[in-house]
Amino acid sequence: MSSAPPSEFRFDPYSDEAMRNPQPLYRILREHHPAYFIPEYDSWVFTRYEDVWNGYMDRDHFSESEGMVFPREVLLEHHRGNPPEPVLEPVKNMFLFLDPPVHTQHRQATALPFLKGSIAKREAEITALVQERLALLLPRGEFDLNTDFASFVSVTMVCRVLGIEPQDPQALADAVNRSVAALNDGPDLDEARAFTYALLLETVQRRRAGKGTESPVIDALIHRDTIGRPLTDEEIAVDLNGILVGGTETLPKIVAGGLLELARRPDQLAEIRAGMPDSIVPAFEEMLRFNAPAQWFGRTVKKPVRLGGVDLEPGQRVILNIASANRDDREFDQPDEFIWNRKVRRLLSFGVGPHFCIGIHLARLEGQVMLREFLNAVKRYTVHPERGNWPASQFQIGWTSLPVTIEELA
Repeated sequence: MSSAPPSEFRFDPYSDEAMRNPQPLYRILREHHPAYFIPEYDSWVFTRYEDVWNGYMDRDHFSESEGMVFPREVLLEHHRGNPPEPVLEPVKNMFLFLDPPVHTQHRQATALPFLKGSIAKREAEITALVQERLALLLPRGEFDLNTDFASFVSVTMVCRVLGIEPQDPQALADAVNRSVAALNDGPDLDEARAFTYALLLETVQRRRAGKGTESPVIDALIHRDTIGRPLTDEEIAVDLNGILVGGTETLPKIVAGGLLELARRPDQLAEIRAGMPDSIVPAFEEMLRFNAPAQWFGRTVKKPVRLGGVDLEPGQRVILNIASANRDDREFDQPDEFIWNRKVRRLLSFGVGPHFCIGIHLARLEGQVMLREFLNAVKRYTVHPERGNWPASQFQIGWTSLPVTIEELA
């Protein structure tokens, strides 16, 4: 498909190629079809940086009332006119699927522990956690950069911020990964989602009873009115799941993939080591650009608007493609190259606009600490992508498993 001339080119975000190796497709879309219409879905795909950025920033013309990651069956059901209103009795989806002002009120209620200043106070805690984990893993000589290392750190920290106490953080991370896998269905999917939901619901019930770990997020959802009535425990558990997934699924792919890219570029790795600690921040920012796992997020058109040179009608859906935008040569010089000290003007990897990732500061700090402490502890390492796992997904693409051999400690 990727070698087809522009006139014969066809793109489907749910095709196997798009869910496994999409960058060749995105290159064609950016150059020849920057606003690509899919009649089967009555939807538009935008792949250039400026269009994607503008789409996310426009809260007046685009809605999240149908969610932000469209299953294929949703796009097969066309509707023109006003998009459907969100269901609030009961709330059926996570609150990140709502539009302002309800979304804004809800986000303000839960934002305090995720603010930059609040997260900065946790640097020593994150550093200790990463060092303890590495002290356990490094003597093995080989471990998995995602499942053993980055996933453990990520799920542990997001649970601490939320006030969740999993008995087995690795089991919880595994359940989250299985619950969002694109090709996962049947009993395994049901079991993974049930495992996660049961833990979250029990946590909320304990906080409502005045027990368990203090949680500014859960307590705010219990006691503050964001939709005109109190939320049920079940609704809060569903909303917590969105934060948990975001804090568990994304960052490990960035860290694992980033360490692989550095292993492939020993000259850049040497420069980063020589410039530490100042080099850690720009190096991790390039990891964010190059390895950001979120492929795209969707919106529903609320009222007529022009984007990317085309007119959009109410009720149509748009696919705003982050993974393509991050490789747009209109925004980045040599976008397909990993350049650790690249000067980045703006970044889409966490989203922008009203629905940008609430955990952006936690993820950045965790990623920087994991990169710093790994390089402090390890002098030489070999990554084994041939034994890793890169599952198909229209949502989160990247390494869910990536073995590493430690050749020499620092």
